[in-house]
Amino acid sequence: MNVVLICLDTFRADCIGALNRNPVIQTPNMGRLAREGVLFENAFGCAQPTLQHRITMCTGMRAFPFVRDYDTRGLWPISPGWHKIPPEWPTLAELLLENGFATGLASDTFHMFKPTVNYTRGMGSWDFIRGQEDDNYRSGPMSAIHPERFTPPGRKPGAMAIQYLLNVQGRRGEEDWLPAKVFSSAIRFLEDNRDNRPFFLWVDSFDPHEPWDPPRAYADLYAPDWDENWEPILDVGPERNEKAIRRHVALYYGEITFVDKQIGRLLAALEDLRLADDTLVVLTSDHGTELMDHGSFRKGVHRNHYRHNHEVACSLRFPGREHAGKRVMGLIQSCDLFPTLIGLLGVRGPAVEGMDFMPLVRGETESLRDFIVSGWSGYGQAPTTASVRTLESAYSCDYMRLDLNEHLFDLAADAGETRNLAAERPDVAAEYRARLEEFLGERLPAKPCEKTRPSPPPAAVWWQKADWARRMRKV
Repeated sequence: MNVVLICLDTFRADCIGALNRNPVIQTPNMGRLAREGVLFENAFGCAQPTLQHRITMCTGMRAFPFVRDYDTRGLWPISPGWHKIPPEWPTLAELLLENGFATGLASDTFHMFKPTVNYTRGMGSWDFIRGQEDDNYRSGPMSAIHPERFTPPGRKPGAMAIQYLLNVQGRRGEEDWLPAKVFSSAIRFLEDNRDNRPFFLWVDSFDPHEPWDPPRAYADLYAPDWDENWEPILDVGPERNEKAIRRHVALYYGEITFVDKQIGRLLAALEDLRLADDTLVVLTSDHGTELMDHGSFRKGVHRNHYRHNHEVACSLRFPGREHAGKRVMGLIQSCDLFPTLIGLLGVRGPAVEGMDFMPLVRGETESLRDFIVSGWSGYGQAPTTASVRTLESAYSCDYMRLDLNEHLFDLAADAGETRNLAAERPDVAAEYRARLEEFLGERLPAKPCEKTRPSPPPAAVWWQKADWARRMRKV
């Protein structure tokens, strides 16, 4: 069979309408995939955020604990585990290429294409769509952008905002937005390879990662009363007024709905090209984000003790709609995709740390593992967190610090993870801490184990050296 793997960055799994956890969000195409396929209700990352997750997804190996030390010159940001795919680990694309698959990648996740990284390994063709976030794509002209339209009143935009606005200048219609470009590239791959079967296509969309900047109509679906002369695509401002908060959430929801539309275009192309009945479609994500669930926006290490950051989306639509409508409750992790896919495709691969989850799909077992362990890498001085999760409880801590900052949640009584019980239930916290220590092979606090060499984004250096403030006064 062919395989299309769709990975969305910073997509909250609870925003798939079919999970019935969010009654507001509109995701008809993701819902269709879930109805026509298998939906996993307890899928989590092994290592996060961006590059850490993709290492595990590509190889079936655990990137956490972060114990490697590679050249990262020119790569930013820098945190433990944020580096190339280990050279000694074969990638999914490499294995499939060696077994006769046409392989391709369409992506605007610019971290995958920076100096010293290697995420195109095994790709017979790839298309890097430029312009996300602080991708150093365009450097002017300053007269073409209007930062004040995207900045809270009285605040100046940062270098990343300026870079992003320069990158996306000149957009006219929906087809000019970056998610549309990514999926247009993916559709072109399908058209080019309709006769080159089997094929493996990885579609990696950086959206709905911030900045949350969909075409306006999509945000208006969720907050139609916004009548201000600026859009909070990057920040709602220090005042945090309720109207701006609602609009910021609406921008995220709108971006998801816009991405969902692009997924619909891809599914339609599979139908039109008569490929759908021979193609396995996988939808996943690398992590979620904060939407004021605990008083703040976006991901961040001090907020990564919570499910909505660690959880990932996972649904599979099989050829012939086999297993349609199946819901799987057993715990799975991102490293499980690799062995599952090569098993389905009949490809021999190396022994890996992930587990084939098809026994869950076929109903041969209700569980692959009793608990999962995952790590979230911190930037700079921010802590790196580790989590141990079962279906009953979730434990996390800043595992390399003397003050472990432990969190423990009773998931049956507190699905929203709002009440930290670590101090009230020290015996349960100790049990989960022991599981983490066994996994790490050492007592907590763990020793720092990976060097990082911070490297500033070139755009930030440029604005500083070029007298950014003087330039901004002219805008």
